[in-house]
Amino acid sequence: MAKSRVAPTIPRLELAAAVVSVRVHTVLRKQLNYQDVKEVFWNDSKVVLGYICNDAKKFHVYVANRVQQIRDEISPAHWKYVETENYPADYASRGMPVQAMIHSSKWWNGPDFLWQSLDTPQASVEDFIIAENDPEVKKVV
Repeated sequence: MAKSRVAPTIPRLELAAAVVSVRVHTVLRKQLNYQDVKEVFWNDSKVVLGYICNDAKKFHVYVANRVQQIRDEISPAHWKYVETENYPADYASRGMPVQAMIHSSKWWNGPDFLWQSLDTPQASVEDFIIAENDPEVKKVV
């Protein structure tokens, strides 16, 4: 299933997209009534993955609410990083000629690494550290 919203890529919008993916997951899980499926969520935003896996820092309301929505449904351990060039979801928002999309194996089947074992080493969310000067982090007084 694919869903796209066109907007500049900034961390808040990337975080909103992660919330949409969790909501789609919730609908699909309920409608398809599947139980024993290993779920993996892929994102190409290191900042968003840092927000999701964070346990120590406090965020401003917008980010805090969305991170909580994500964590209420999905454990941070289910999130993985994918390099932007291997992220076919960007095709929908960045634009691609119809003929190119029709013949794009990556669009229809996903990147090659998805067809390999999940045991293949990937960067995990613990590898993403939130910058000290991130504007979404509340300052400790």
